[in-house]
Amino acid sequence: MVNDWIISAASMVILAVSWNLAANAGLISLGHSAFWGVGTYTAVLSANKLGLPLVLALIPAMLIGALLGVLLAVITGRLRGIFFAISTLALSEGLRVIAVMTPGFTGGGEGIYVNPQLRIGAHWVAAIMVVGALISILVAWAISRTSWHFAFRAMRANESAAQMLGVRPIGFRVWVLALAGAMAAFAGGVRVWYGGFVDPGIAFDLHITIFAQIGPLLGGIYTLAGPVIGALLSVLLSEAARIWFGTQGFGLLVYGVALVLCILFLPHGIWGGLQRLWTFGRRRIRGEQ
Repeated sequence: MVNDWIISAASMVILAVSWNLAANAGLISLGHSAFWGVGTYTAVLSANKLGLPLVLALIPAMLIGALLGVLLAVITGRLRGIFFAISTLALSEGLRVIAVMTPGFTGGGEGIYVNPQLRIGAHWVAAIMVVGALISILVAWAISRTSWHFAFRAMRANESAAQMLGVRPIGFRVWVLALAGAMAAFAGGVRVWYGGFVDPGIAFDLHITIFAQIGPLLGGIYTLAGPVIGALLSVLLSEAARIWFGTQGFGLLVYGVALVLCILFLPHGIWGGLQRLWTFGRRRIRGEQ
């Protein structure tokens, strides 16, 4: 039970950080499950076909996820806003259809199982997922300390104006989507080793994209701490809904209510609200002095 919660929380943190990383550059993804899905299938196939253990199977999974991000950046070119978002959704659905139509490779609709002899204990899976979450946060923090952060902000505000200032949007698109794709593929690859089974519906589930978005929106989009806070809170809300209502289905309803309340009362997310509260408190203290 504890391992299950840790794996869920850490995987949601990785998804939220990777989605927010792309959003920082103005790339709003509606198909983040594409990266997750190719990571799951690559990890399983690397294990079953090549006999690779989990840690080694994650290497090709991350490489394929990064390559998919590069291809997405190149193919979409200058698409942005809703047009880019729809293209990511189409990519995820297209990959799901391909997985269904290639049973000889992916198992088709029946799915495939991880070789039982290669599976490891849940505590090891949880530890690897936590390490991955910490590394993803560290990568996001490192980027926030470089000139990339300002380039992403410029692209998010106005890509054409950013290009006039010397920023090459296509280059930054390639890098940010490659990083986001590798992170999400890592999370998918580790998670499938815990579940031991994958099919197209699980790999390219739209709920994966929804979960990736909920963290930044709840915690505070375009921030470093916001996606982490939001992801952890989303897992807590899901567990609370399961305990109170006895089913996991109420989780999405709870998420919806939480998002509406957050948009109404905390438009900058929980982290943004805490920052404003801290600033307000400091001003009050200085005023009293």
